[in-house]
Amino acid sequence: MKKNKLTALLLSSVLVLSIASCDMPLVDPSATSESATASSTDTKPTASETTEAPPDLEGYKELTVAEVTDQDDGKITIYAHNSEFIGLAEKYAGIKSEDYDLVELSNNNKAYQEKLDAVLSDGNNAPDIFTCDAAYARKYLASDNTIAVNDLGIDYAECKNMFGYTLRFASDSNNVIKGLSWKAAPCGVFYERSVAEQYLGTSDPNELAKSFATWDAVLESARKVNTASNGKVKLIGGFTEVFDPYVDTRGSKWIMDGTVNYDTSLENFFDYAKTLYQENLTFKAEQWSKQWTTKMSDRTVVSYWGSLQFAKYQLALNPGEGTTVNPTSGDWGLTTAPVNYFNGGSWVMASKYCDKKATSADIMRAVCINEDNLKDMLNNGEFVNNVKLITQAAADDKFALEWLGGQNPYPVLLSSALNADASYMEPGDDDYKQIFKAVCGTYASGSFKDLKEAKAAMDKQLKEKGLIK
Repeated sequence: MKKNKLTALLLSSVLVLSIASCDMPLVDPSATSESATASSTDTKPTASETTEAPPDLEGYKELTVAEVTDQDDGKITIYAHNSEFIGLAEKYAGIKSEDYDLVELSNNNKAYQEKLDAVLSDGNNAPDIFTCDAAYARKYLASDNTIAVNDLGIDYAECKNMFGYTLRFASDSNNVIKGLSWKAAPCGVFYERSVAEQYLGTSDPNELAKSFATWDAVLESARKVNTASNGKVKLIGGFTEVFDPYVDTRGSKWIMDGTVNYDTSLENFFDYAKTLYQENLTFKAEQWSKQWTTKMSDRTVVSYWGSLQFAKYQLALNPGEGTTVNPTSGDWGLTTAPVNYFNGGSWVMASKYCDKKATSADIMRAVCINEDNLKDMLNNGEFVNNVKLITQAAADDKFALEWLGGQNPYPVLLSSALNADASYMEPGDDDYKQIFKAVCGTYASGSFKDLKEAKAAMDKQLKEKGLIK
């Protein structure tokens, strides 16, 4: 395995063309929370103006696309953070178990990164290609340990139908795209229809969008639900429910000039969380805690926020055969969040030691680019990384999902995916977020005398972890 120099090619703003070529009504990606998703009886979205490509598709560096071959006849080495990618590679790229060596570490993010860091440091048993979860993928995509997709012979023109944020997320500081994703993870607000009807006066996603149109509207809706139920029902389980959409869309980086960038968004969220906490507007249930997950099925929380994959598997509305289904499945709908954001996802990339470039490219094309394969994934419930296919799904009645009360979720999620922004994200984001979330929780409970003390506590933890000096 040998290190290859980075190459890249300019990706122009072509999403407009790919969408406009579809003979169907279009979804307006600029739609705000006031004009949310179609309801179960209104499955064909319309647009008031032409859909435009997200601005972050512009500005990638153009270099020559390589002509590649495999340097040996041996097996390709693949590292994966779970079993999903290898299953897709077997199904769509036709590789068999005798064709590859697989190292999989069962979603243990820390152990997986430690393994990758070790083998990438010296090349011994290093992967040709590997996958990463969104929480730490930037660490590798932005580093010299991965090579450009153009070094695999993949032209940016082949990626013209991908959502802009997935490409921006996968690019380095020189605007070179280093990895691809077969799926996108745009988010919205999943709400329990019967509970929303009782406490917010409607279960229609278009009308309910007003309750989530702005962060102030969310706060007022939380108060309304709390008062109407005498505290027995909450709009959200805990402040961490809204942490990601609030903080991830701040539009600036965590660290500037070696110090934490406490911009207006971070400043405001400290007090937003404190208001939710001190007015008892949530159950103070930490996201992913047992208390938080238990309330997904006891009809005491109106909404959970996340991607289609989150709703299917974590909310358990359609988790698949052999898995317990949420007994409230079918009583849920989807509306827009106050902001367009994504949460989660997976990227595949080639290491600097890759000596199976042709095979690696074939696999990445089969899983991430081939439209027939992506269409098959879409028909099996995946939110695929293809604007053209998702636009078609948003206008197709067959995607009105029974487990989502007969609603087609794609109009809402398409808008969010087109407008999600990853240009501010950097390696270490997840570490900053976890520390900020913990400090923010302590501040919300009143354990710090003021915001200055909370910031000092965060700075101290970041310094102890070596994230700032």
